[in-house]
Amino acid sequence: MKIAELRDYQIEFEKIRADYSSGFKVIDRVRKKFTFDYPIHVIANLTKDEYVIGKGDSTFCNRIENDLNDWGNIHGSPAIKFGLYFGKYGEDKSRKYRIGRNEYGTDENIALKKILFSIVELLENKDNFNVLRRNPISPMYKGKILSVYYPNDFLNIFSAKHLNYFINILGLDNDSKSELDKQALLLNYKNSDKVMKGWSVFEFSKFLYKSFGNPNDEVKEDNISKELKDFRLKDFPPIESLKFDYVDLQTNELPEPNEKEICKETKIDYFNRSKKIKRIGDRGEQIVLRAERHFLKKNGKMDLAKLVDRVSERDDSVGYDIKSYDLDGSEKLIEVKSTLRKIGKSNIFLSANELQVAENKKNYYFYIIYEVGSTRPKIWRIKSSDLLGDENIVKEPILYKISMNTK
Repeated sequence: MKIAELRDYQIEFEKIRADYSSGFKVIDRVRKKFTFDYPIHVIANLTKDEYVIGKGDSTFCNRIENDLNDWGNIHGSPAIKFGLYFGKYGEDKSRKYRIGRNEYGTDENIALKKILFSIVELLENKDNFNVLRRNPISPMYKGKILSVYYPNDFLNIFSAKHLNYFINILGLDNDSKSELDKQALLLNYKNSDKVMKGWSVFEFSKFLYKSFGNPNDEVKEDNISKELKDFRLKDFPPIESLKFDYVDLQTNELPEPNEKEICKETKIDYFNRSKKIKRIGDRGEQIVLRAERHFLKKNGKMDLAKLVDRVSERDDSVGYDIKSYDLDGSEKLIEVKSTLRKIGKSNIFLSANELQVAENKKNYYFYIIYEVGSTRPKIWRIKSSDLLGDENIVKEPILYKISMNTK
């Protein structure tokens, strides 16, 4: 995400940030009461009825899920996440103790001991991510426990879907499938920003949801009105799941427009189109940044991979998006253009500044990304001189600047 855009969101959030202060004080008191009631030595000796959800309001699991729901929601996954619970399962409507994960075995009492041992292990090893990743507690529940006990060190967003959504929205690069690593990535983003580093973790999570909402695919298609469907852009897959292909393409002569295309008049929704184009463009830059670093690392150029820079996040006046490097160390200026379409007929848009830089820089490249919203995007790399000099492309001005001096 470009820094200017981030600042716009932050300005809007600052108008209401104080409104969250009273709510934070209330839920933080609940959190502190919970950690006071359940220090490590008490957790280690909990009975089944003191631990499981389904045995009243005052159990460990009920309190961390429901009393502390405003601290962070884990209702999205069933009770099996707790490892042991009391209730129904599937078509079996009888209420009884049930073990939620195979690694805890088949004996309820042994399962409880393993679960409590694992919770204690989490709390005693908050700085050891290798231990935390290997720990058998389910990811959402694990994240909630760590955030409740260490509120300044762990983000209070626990759903993998939501973490992926915010990472994609912010345009961050990520290699890990671990929710803990994704939380840490977002926290590092917060703490590296001059504005947000002074915010609490609780405020940061509120900022994310207030500014960007929940993932789009959480709204079912049937629940969206016809008027809103055109405004909806499908959420992108997690960036770490992508496998990209480089393609070598040739241009064909453009077909003559038919009569319908010439006569068709449509009213363009510029706001909606601009918003969609921006998200698609940001995703393309995220992909190219990852692809360039991967290419250099694969060829043993670790030092150059570290220097690959997404310049557009800080400065959109230079006429390109990413500064990368060839294997010999020479600079490569990359302008990224992205589309949801498959390879074939498509349009890309250039600003006057981008065109001027592209025409005057010998080390300027276009990276055109097809199927940018898929798990297997296609990347076409072409020198600017080759693309702009191609007889099969058509350039047409669609935007004009009007200068005036009024009095």
